[in-house]
Amino acid sequence: MSKKIYLLGIVLLISSNASEIFAQDAKHYNPLYWVQGVYNPGRSGIRTDADVADLVDDIYAKGWRGVLYWGASRAGSEMDYYYKSPFLEQQTWAVEKEDGLSSFVKASHDKGLKVMVNMEGVNPWHWKQNQWTPENIKYVADDLAAAGADAVFEECFEVNSAVFVSFARQLKSNGVDYISGTDPMLLREANFSTLWPETAVINIYNYYLKRDKIFNIATLAQHGSLGYGWAKYWGKPTSLITPLGRNWGIALDYSSAVLPYICMIRALQFRVDNYIVFGGMDKFDPIGTQAWINEYVEKQEADRPLMNIVVLLQKETDYSGSETGSDSWNRLFNSGDAITSGAMNAGYNIMVSDKVMPADAYWIYAAGGSNEILPPEVVALFNTDKPVFIQSGSSIPGGSQISPGWKTALEECGIDGSQAFSYGRGSESPSEVSLPQSQEQDLPYTGYYKETYLRVTGSDVQRGMDLRSGTIIPKDAITDGTVYCSPNKTYGKGPYIVGKNDKYLVTATALNWEVAYPISHLLSDAGILPSSNVWGIAGRKVTALLAIETTELEITIPGLDDGSMIRVVIWDKEGNKKSEETLAYNAPYINMLKEYDFILINAEE
Repeated sequence: MSKKIYLLGIVLLISSNASEIFAQDAKHYNPLYWVQGVYNPGRSGIRTDADVADLVDDIYAKGWRGVLYWGASRAGSEMDYYYKSPFLEQQTWAVEKEDGLSSFVKASHDKGLKVMVNMEGVNPWHWKQNQWTPENIKYVADDLAAAGADAVFEECFEVNSAVFVSFARQLKSNGVDYISGTDPMLLREANFSTLWPETAVINIYNYYLKRDKIFNIATLAQHGSLGYGWAKYWGKPTSLITPLGRNWGIALDYSSAVLPYICMIRALQFRVDNYIVFGGMDKFDPIGTQAWINEYVEKQEADRPLMNIVVLLQKETDYSGSETGSDSWNRLFNSGDAITSGAMNAGYNIMVSDKVMPADAYWIYAAGGSNEILPPEVVALFNTDKPVFIQSGSSIPGGSQISPGWKTALEECGIDGSQAFSYGRGSESPSEVSLPQSQEQDLPYTGYYKETYLRVTGSDVQRGMDLRSGTIIPKDAITDGTVYCSPNKTYGKGPYIVGKNDKYLVTATALNWEVAYPISHLLSDAGILPSSNVWGIAGRKVTALLAIETTELEITIPGLDDGSMIRVVIWDKEGNKKSEETLAYNAPYINMLKEYDFILINAEE
């Protein structure tokens, strides 16, 4: 029998165990895979019920356990829809086309596959002439549920949040999951943590990985780790979207090979439940990929400690309409790679929340400003034996008006908060200069952590914005604290990190990704040098890292003793295994990697 080729589309993994998102037993990590694009009504050449049944059989045989169906398209002031909808039949702006959903649902459900209806074609961002209201969208939700949809996908939820909150809630009342496609850049919006819990799944687009290059369509995939951290707090399943037929920052020539590496990393970091892959039907092997992932998931250490990233910024319900979002949220967002990678390279998992949760270490991102009062439960952390970092989205309070909570926090970091501090505001505008305009007022970009040179202050590389700003702590305000990270004495003011007894003040409002190294080193005396441009996760039993550029990897693996036997496997960006060896580990482990090489290191029992 000849092999049938169908239209390539979107792949999606969905799991329903929202309450156990990070507590899944490794041996039961078995996400469901869904595929879109294999059947678009009127365009796929699928005409009869027998054709549909053959297609569903082929999808199932390739390892997919669900299918995504294109539900509607925009056409000027009208929309075309491809399913049975008594409500839309009565609307002058809606045009009924072929109902392919009914037969598709029946064939899929008979086979044991689930069906998701993709409504992104009529989302309010792309369909400027849309007719949606919070009232009429409820009828669309009812009709989709009646048509047999197990889930509904769309994007640009934030543009008209009142409409899609109504949509999400109505779908939920009908037992249908609502999933919104989310660019990581939305994490810089003050309404993210307010609105996204309304969705059934926290769904993050996996855009490009090049940390230091401008790619205008979207933002760094690494920053998306903050979104997955929020999902853990909310108890929500998670989803990843990435294409194989479009360039989202990974060249098409090798995106098919790199994608499984990304899936492995996200599985080890977060046990991601959902993967959406554009163009995956004949370019991605869910069965083989899942078996490979489970090999390492089962080996990964089960006792990883947890870092709780506590966000004390003001939340909103409205969309800013700005591609840079709210100032403090944008600074946190652009610190996301450093904070999350720093924790994961130190052997920690992460959770992001708006209040203190039980954890083994904490990162407090405060609003800052002279009038800020820290919550008592945050202040209490500074009297524990757990590592605590505190960073601010604006100026760190100091002087005679400082609140008691901030004064206590600074004292525990070895700083006298009663003294006045100065604040280098930065320009937050495109800049190509390597030093601040005023070295008396501002922080420079670079500095040293224990004689290791690195970039410290943050920037929004994707928007060409300099986010270099922070609080300058005078030398005589540092009482018994240790300066761990500071600028070169020739340039600017400092320091960047001051601490005492595992309590650390971070003075810059936004952090470069290279600050992951001091974070991980302070947490566990381990980590990856800032000269090593890799991304992933490190651990005593399993380490998985993707080379973002050609780079020399130099890593001290957290919790792993010198002399331990390790198995090291490296694949290239075309999916070829380059090397495999077993050797005795002696820190640091060093290896030269080429762009998009993927290295897996596991301790041999």
